[in-house]
Amino acid sequence: MLNESEILILNYIINECGDDYKVLEIADFEDFLLQKNIKRKINIKNILKHLQTNNFINIRYFDDDKYCLCATPLSKQIFEKEIIEKNKLKKIKLETFLLFIIFFIFAILGSFLGTLLYYLIM
Repeated sequence: MLNESEILILNYIINECGDDYKVLEIADFEDFLLQKNIKRKINIKNILKHLQTNNFINIRYFDDDKYCLCATPLSKQIFEKEIIEKNKLKKIKLETFLLFIIFFIFAILGSFLGTLLYYLIM
């Protein structure tokens, strides 16, 4: 599977390239990682090779520090699954919160009605 830095770089490639090939420089990746507060030294060339061997990206050609690449449908599916899972988790949290509110309201209502019945009977 992919580690954190590979996921960040893959996400950057998807956002920058879309469905088309685009020329990106190593400096672009380094700037992006600095924006994400990744301060450790990452070998971007090795990450790009790893992503290509696992069919997450296609590299058409590369020079010293320039790569012409695009993301594959496989890489996009990874992030779509992640988004779907996050949405499911949000939905579950919302449903749990709403159930808690409903049970709380019915508990208060039940205690009120019980007290009212007690005083009406006595």
